[in-house]
Amino acid sequence: MGWSGGSDLMSSVISAAKNYIDDAHCRKGFYKKVIDAFEDCDWDTQNECIGEDTAFDEALYELHPTWFDEQD
Repeated sequence: MGWSGGSDLMSSVISAAKNYIDDAHCRKGFYKKVIDAFEDCDWDTQNECIGEDTAFDEALYELHPTWFDEQD
């Protein structure tokens, strides 16, 4: 069972992180830890947050590169 409400929470986390963590590299590291924690709670709608912060997108790609493989 998934946890789609996690996307609403992650959107709030992303908004706060962008306001308080200026360095994109630091935000990416932060997001990787938060993504791991959310996924441990069955979050499975990560794609809903793509595009909110490039640092988040990069973190997600590093954690799940096969999700971004082009489909034929």
